[in-house]
Amino acid sequence: MSENIVHHYQEICHSIPLYSIHNEAEYDHAIQVLNDLLDAGGADENHPLASLVTLLGHFIADYESIHYPIDEGLPH
Repeated sequence: MSENIVHHYQEICHSIPLYSIHNEAEYDHAIQVLNDLLDAGGADENHPLASLVTLLGHFIADYESIHYPIDEGLPH
């Protein structure tokens, strides 16, 4: 059973990055996947894909906070 789970998880991760983003290529892929998930209905919090959208959004936000920090000194 555990080999089956590992196989399915690896297949999912190949399509949907369910891990920390480490470079621009992974970031670009994650953004594209997020847009696809949103287009598939994931923007609706009651949709089955909503939790996946949220998780991927966290990985994207973590990457952006490191590589695209918001300058706190700018006026709002």
